[in-house]
This record gives sequence, structure tokens and C-alpha cells, in this order.
Amino acid sequence: MSSSSFTAFSTSVIGGHLDEIVIAGAAGVDAEDLTASEVTLVTILVDASSSIASRGLTDAVVHGYGELLAAFSNAREKEGMLVALWTFNDEARVVHAYVPVDDATRLDRSTYTPVGCTRLYDTFCDALTANVAYADRLRAAGAPTESIVIVVTDGEDAGSRRTASDCRDLLRKALATEAWQAAFVGVGTDVDFRNVAKQMGFPASSVAVCEHATPTSLRALFRMVSQATLAASMASPGGGRGGFFGP
Repeated sequence: MSSSSFTAFSTSVIGGHLDEIVIAGAAGVDAEDLTASEVTLVTILVDASSSIASRGLTDAVVHGYGELLAAFSNAREKEGMLVALWTFNDEARVVHAYVPVDDATRLDRSTYTPVGCTRLYDTFCDALTANVAYADRLRAAGAPTESIVIVVTDGEDAGSRRTASDCRDLLRKALATEAWQAAFVGVGTDVDFRNVAKQMGFPASSVAVCEHATPTSLRALFRMVSQATLAASMASPGGGRGGFFGP
């Protein structure tokens, strides 16, 4: 991917959309403080709506996310990874923007209390825009940058101003740069998650569904996501990577 094509993409995405939460989500380590020659930005969006709590999955999300970060921390790729965590229900929340893996927040009951509805589309659009803004800064400073965005949800959108087509348009542009990968993880059987993901623009091979939403299965799902993320971070840009979870 040429720098000019990424610049055109970032200009089309960022223009007019730097509201308060996007600015918060676009913060991160300064380029001169990076030690790795190449950087992978991992943006994780975790559903914090009331259905997580009603299904008894709060602790499973907390522990599963902790295991995901532990896998990142133990990987040789961690020096080149920066992690951002968002949660979403009635509104999106930036738990933290882009930090080294070992500085990432581990969820607990004080930082993760599921309640309310699921503003999936708004959160996705804002997080993607924040990612592009931060990646643009790093690239402008000469740091080669790849991006991975992961959505974990147990419901379809409720309450967003943006639509599935807004998500699809942004994601299509992002994936076309070959500097981006995205994954959609649906939990439960209440929603046709593959259709939700398709409407948002996720490739079929970048979608995983955990139909049996139990604490054990959810923790296993986070382990699978961590493995796929590490594999994606090692792939060469535009190197025929296929989907996030498979060809």
C-alpha cells in the first residue's frame, strides 16, 4: 500500500469526525518513544450491555479478556503491539487508548459493569475513526503501522445514530488499504450475528460465533481471538492473509 493511498483514505475518514470520544480514542504513545520498527494497533471493542450480566457472563468476559492480554504479553510480537480498549452500552467508553501490552487495563468489576443497550454501530465508527487518526500520526512520523479491530458482542445494535451501511462504508475503505484487519465475534443465539457482521461489512471468514454462551466457552473464545490476533500481527501487509479466522 502506498503512503498516498493511506493518506487519501485517512483524509476521507477523519474529515469532520474528530469529536470528543474520537480524540480520546486517538491518543497513544508518541512515535519517538516506540522501540519496534513496525507497529500493530489492536483495538478491542467489548459489549458491556445488560444482557451480558443477565446471562451471567460478566466474570467470563473479565477473565477471558485477562487471558487475551496475558497471551499478548507472553508473545514475542508484544514489543510491536499497542492495545486500545473500548466498552459500549448506552454510550461508548474509551477505557484506554493505545498503550503497550503490559500497560493495558485488565477488566474487573470496577471497570466493567454491564448495563443498558448496545450502541454497536456508533462505537464501531468512532473507534475506527480514532484508529485511523492515530495510525496517521504514526505513519507521518515514519512508523510503519498495521491495524486490527476486534468487536465482541452478544446483541445487535440498539440506539445508534449511525447505521450498518455507515459501518460498511468505513470498513470497506479500511480493508482496501491492506493495512487493516477486522474481526467480529458474536456470542449467543438471540441474533443472526453472521448477518449483522455482513451488513457491517465484515468478510465471512472474519466472523466467529459462540452459540453456547457459557463462561467456559466465552473464555475459550477469547483464547481463539488472541491466537488469531497474534497470527495476524505477524502477517506481511497485503500478503494474502485471507480472513481473520481463516482463508
